[in-house]
Amino acid sequence: MKRKKLTLPAAARRTGAAVGGLLCAMAVAALAVTDTAGPAAVPPANDVRAVPVAAAETGLVCPVPAELEQPDVGDDEFSAAPVKTATSLTAAVLDGAEGAEPTITTLDGELSADLTGPLDAGDLAAVRAGELDGARTMRVTPSGATYATGTVASVTTDGDLRGMVAGPCAVPAVEHWLVGGSTSVGSSGRLVLQNPGRTPATVTVEAWGAAGPVVLGSQSLVVVPPGEQVVTMLEAVAPDQSRLALHVTAEGGRVGAYVQHHRIEGLVPAGADLVVGAGAPSRTTAVSGVVSTGEAVDDPHAPRLDLLTPGDTAGTARLSVLGPEGPVRLRGGEEVALEPGRLTTLPLGGLPGGTYTVVVDADVPVVAGAAVDRKGTAADDAVIDDDPYDRAWLAGQVVPTAGIVADGAVAVPEHASYGVTLSGVPDERDPDLIEDAEGSTEVALRGVGPDGEEAWTRTVDVPAGETVEVDWAELKELGDAVAVVAEQSADEPGVVWSVRIAEADDASLFSVLAPTAPLAAGGDVRVRRVDAG
Repeated sequence: MKRKKLTLPAAARRTGAAVGGLLCAMAVAALAVTDTAGPAAVPPANDVRAVPVAAAETGLVCPVPAELEQPDVGDDEFSAAPVKTATSLTAAVLDGAEGAEPTITTLDGELSADLTGPLDAGDLAAVRAGELDGARTMRVTPSGATYATGTVASVTTDGDLRGMVAGPCAVPAVEHWLVGGSTSVGSSGRLVLQNPGRTPATVTVEAWGAAGPVVLGSQSLVVVPPGEQVVTMLEAVAPDQSRLALHVTAEGGRVGAYVQHHRIEGLVPAGADLVVGAGAPSRTTAVSGVVSTGEAVDDPHAPRLDLLTPGDTAGTARLSVLGPEGPVRLRGGEEVALEPGRLTTLPLGGLPGGTYTVVVDADVPVVAGAAVDRKGTAADDAVIDDDPYDRAWLAGQVVPTAGIVADGAVAVPEHASYGVTLSGVPDERDPDLIEDAEGSTEVALRGVGPDGEEAWTRTVDVPAGETVEVDWAELKELGDAVAVVAEQSADEPGVVWSVRIAEADDASLFSVLAPTAPLAAGGDVRVRRVDAG
């Protein structure tokens, strides 16, 4: 099927993208004159010329396969790892993929391992999928390419690591906020720091728990050599924390950072997933993909929301819960007291069954994350009759505002089922007014097939204040896809969205993925000659 080109302007689609592609323009910053400069700053027209600046190469660092750190005691009946973990990487570069020449390499840039080399180009996208045995980096020069997205998914069907552990390939950065995980009895967290660069990176790690800042001692400073990764077991440096939030900052290079978390309740698996980067501290943030099965308020497996105010000022937050039928009033969510430097947890039990987005409006900057559990079924030959659970950690996202859209792409593992959750975020979220929110946003969804061709397109109308879910049964009828793209117009109410993926043979093994933003585009820089004197 030939690709149907969307008519959405490229400028609108890329408004919310990172501006890393303009870094190379810094060399002429002293000479550059932007188009928005005032009259006094503009030199004579004959002294100015436009110089095209190409977007810089982008490298997305992918998580490594999930694994257990503790040794197996060798007891067949109570083995911590009775089955192998299967891990896949699915990658896609969309729009102009042939000119972008995307490549998968190892973390140190080599092509000597399996699942490395150029992605296979189709008419719409270059795609690649396969089994993964270590860290990989997606490298692409966005000469016309709009999106680069990848997902690593590890599936373990039994044992302590039972669950779907999934996360995106992400652009390395100098700062990461990770909200989620714990180190209480039965829980384990592996902080993974990855350096795809050519110079060592010195990383500082800060941690907060329910009682306030957590002292990490000498482990608060970590040196990550170029082309390598460093793993820190959080239970060894921050023990007995029922909840955690981390702030990772790097000097000397950009790094990838995430936490692999798993937990057990007695001998019963209670979930495994990755805690990935959330949006930077902001007065407004949203968590998409919160699923309720109608749990009671005091159910320990009810969804929960974690909020951190990393500054030194107390504040108040207000929650807007957007559901399938519109806004839902959450008891205790009208006013949430925020103590500086202390993680605040709000149970989300008591919601009617359905999928929700939680929007947080605070009078101080906050970071947010959520946890969602899904019940499985004990195996027929299980020694313990209690049913296992899987857990997904959801990262807070930036809430679109006027002129900014949440366009993005999500890579979907080839053999997974998936659904898309979209929520219209009204500009006015006062509890007395949000129920009367008006307007809607048309979101153009498109799926990319394993051959790099367009598999399907679908337009979804998302009313302001509501959450719309396009489920697996509907998407499966449209055709197979290894990537999903969502795009909207910048002059309509903002939409936040996510993709929930699940193991095809056992939907209780699941994870929730936030979209990867569009690539930064190149452009023209206006420069003029300046006399040395």
